[in-house]
Amino acid sequence: MARILLVEDEANARQVLILNLMSGGHMATGCPGPDEAKKLLKAQDFDVVITDLNMDGNPRAGIDVVRMVTEKGTRTNTILLTAYASADTAVEAMREGAFDYLTKPVSSDEINAAVERALLAISGEVAPNNSRGGQVSGKSQSTKDGTNILLTGQSNVMQRVKDRLKRAASHEFTVLISGESGTGKELAARFVHAHSEQHKGPFVPVHCGAIPEGLFESELFGHCKGAFTSADSQRVGLIESAADGTLFLDEVGEMPLSIQVKLLRVLQEKSFRRVGENTEHPSRCRIVAATNRDLQEDVRKGLFREDLFYRLNVVPVHIPPLRSRREDIAELVQILVRRVNSDIVISPECMIKLEQLPLVGNVRELENVLQRMIALSDGYSLDATVLDEFYHGTQQQLAMSLQDLQKSQMSLDQALEAMERQMVCEAMEEAGDNATQAAKLLGISFRSLRYRLQKFDMKADSNDE
Repeated sequence: MARILLVEDEANARQVLILNLMSGGHMATGCPGPDEAKKLLKAQDFDVVITDLNMDGNPRAGIDVVRMVTEKGTRTNTILLTAYASADTAVEAMREGAFDYLTKPVSSDEINAAVERALLAISGEVAPNNSRGGQVSGKSQSTKDGTNILLTGQSNVMQRVKDRLKRAASHEFTVLISGESGTGKELAARFVHAHSEQHKGPFVPVHCGAIPEGLFESELFGHCKGAFTSADSQRVGLIESAADGTLFLDEVGEMPLSIQVKLLRVLQEKSFRRVGENTEHPSRCRIVAATNRDLQEDVRKGLFREDLFYRLNVVPVHIPPLRSRREDIAELVQILVRRVNSDIVISPECMIKLEQLPLVGNVRELENVLQRMIALSDGYSLDATVLDEFYHGTQQQLAMSLQDLQKSQMSLDQALEAMERQMVCEAMEEAGDNATQAAKLLGISFRSLRYRLQKFDMKADSNDE
């Protein structure tokens, strides 16, 4: 649970955001502007400050709040809420010390995810245990060696991952992080940024599967006024926003081929052009990319440029799935539970059950399961029987031991592909062959599902995007 200050001048929006933050398990305090925020910041400490950029007609009010937080000198991360048209000012706020910014309107999931990123970004800093019920502040996201929660583990494979990330951070080469969904690829990227020469600059994350293809070039490179019909002002792109910092390209395999060639030029020439301009601007950001796809296979199929793959894959880092390092689960469980309430007891029987879960969603799934167990258990002891309600037999259906794999005479890749095909089939059936809806059920982008449909030679509703 984190202590959050929300600065928002619109009363209705402020109340909705406070409810969203409270639903995420946080303590949220709201105020209507910088003057009130200044008083609250003097009176108490906050883990995260979320502020609107434009308040009461002042387009720089949010920057004033960012400066207040920076000048206070505490380990507090600030998240900026900004409209699409005010990205230039948002970049200035990032340089003033803002941790991240979100484009309004924001959903409950988006704002809580941003808060989680802000909390996880503070490596090795455990807040005083001064909240009621023995709870630990949301800043307590790290192990004693400074590695964030999703990189926790003493297994040999995780020790190698941490060593590789530290080595990657010490150079300015591009890094390609691979791994399944939920393994912590973005957190690995933030670890590289936090331990690199770029740590004082902004960390700018972008999910390549979430940007419509027609807007991708403008988002990445920016545009000048009049570049196209709706370009009524100059816009700073993501590359420029990440100047002197790190640009994180999440799910880079989702990037359209038309943009891949332009990103390749940025990596080769260390410069870029805004849409509608002929002027070259220097690229001063480090690029870290991540993917849950096999990019080498995509290269063979012509879905990803080979030259771009080699430019990105200078320092490869693979984050292993949780099921391949089950010896780390017990430590992860203890840390995740302690973040919520240090008084909770986990019986040996309960821990055994947790260690045997399929955990297809990796650490993200484990955290979700623990949160639900805490919410539904009585007292301070986790009720292991609650797990049976969660999985409804899917553990037996999806879990596969090494012995099972050998009996099936399949390779690991074949077994995982069969599981993937089954899930895609079930999602498509439940969505009535509507790929857009099926992608939402699976928690992946439309382009990612389209790739899987092509791989499995399956057809979607022709009315889909």
